[in-house]
Amino acid sequence: MLVILAIMVPAMVLWIQRETVFASKQSHNTVAFHLAEAGVEKAYLYVSLSTITWSRIQAGQAQTDYSFDKSYNDITGGTYAISITSGPGTEQVTIVTVGRDKYNKETRALRVVYSNAIFGGNAIYAGRGVQIGGQVDVEWGAVMSPYTIDAGGRTFPQFWSASQITTKDTNANPPNCDSPGCLQWHSYQANLPTPPTIDFDFYRTSAAATMGCFTATGTGSAVNSCYFSGNVTNWSGNTRGTIFIEGDLTVKSPGMYHIGTIIVMGNVNLPNGQWGNSGSPGTSLRMPTDAWKQYGNNWTHYRDVFDQTAPAAFPGLTATSYTSPSLCVPSPCLSQKVAVNGFLYVGGNFNNGGGGGGNSDIYGILYAVGSATQTASSQVTFYYNAEATNGLVTTNVSLTRVSWRDEVRGWPSGL
Repeated sequence: MLVILAIMVPAMVLWIQRETVFASKQSHNTVAFHLAEAGVEKAYLYVSLSTITWSRIQAGQAQTDYSFDKSYNDITGGTYAISITSGPGTEQVTIVTVGRDKYNKETRALRVVYSNAIFGGNAIYAGRGVQIGGQVDVEWGAVMSPYTIDAGGRTFPQFWSASQITTKDTNANPPNCDSPGCLQWHSYQANLPTPPTIDFDFYRTSAAATMGCFTATGTGSAVNSCYFSGNVTNWSGNTRGTIFIEGDLTVKSPGMYHIGTIIVMGNVNLPNGQWGNSGSPGTSLRMPTDAWKQYGNNWTHYRDVFDQTAPAAFPGLTATSYTSPSLCVPSPCLSQKVAVNGFLYVGGNFNNGGGGGGNSDIYGILYAVGSATQTASSQVTFYYNAEATNGLVTTNVSLTRVSWRDEVRGWPSGL
């Protein structure tokens, strides 16, 4: 027994000592990790508070106290430092934080990328509900509304609502997404992102300085100016740049073709028969690299129409092995009748109900504060274009997290 004890007791003492060291190390490591997380939160708040700050970061300007040039000690347990830089993509920011426990024994670092994706992959956002019916399709981007969405039985794209999605789910009790996998529709979602706040004063001034809107009937601030102080009727023809309309916009046949931004503070009423101008030049549409994620419940449609070389089965929403080609085949990526190539803001309701759409396309993003009704009896297709809001002037920054990962990094030198 004495021999056994002589062997076991020292081993147990050594094991307890090692366990104590490991527990202490784990404790310090956890504290450092929480400090790095706190750094991410502080950086997120700093970046999102001001569009001026965001613009300076995008221009490559170093941010004082956020360039690994300051050690923060406002949280018990240690210190942390922050770096904020632009990229890696357009309208993106990279935040790197390093946390260190108060004994300087453990450090943890995080790298997080946020994007100022103003509409977060949504082709249509309507504050008072959306109805998709008739011969209207939405491609490459989602449909979102805080109110009811009538999807009309469609199997693409994704639909997001803080209320019901008729034909899909009218019961607030879970489950509130399609099965299996929640690939397409999501109802009664409490945490939908808030839409951006457009800088209307900027666009009023910009439209007043834009000429060439003489094809519309309305009241402009100057001859041929693209700023209209009231309702605009009988709109047709080709225009480019910024258009600002304080009242309603009514389009007439043979339709319109606009490249740029249109701000309509009232309602938009579309004609029966033709929306897009058939005399417009052909427009090449570039498909977003993540467009394929909109077709989890109808992969056959995606493969047949946009990429015949895509995997035989839907890869799954988290897959990284496949991206959509920017040039799709065979022919949908060349449109001869685009009505709007850019961003369309509607302060009232967007009305495309009944009648025909004349096989027209919109290539960009539609944001309606009111309802958005698309039930044309002849084909109208909304193609999402993330670049439609590049450079969109807003009074707030809407950040979406793109990636988050641990990083091996020591404490910044000089701090």
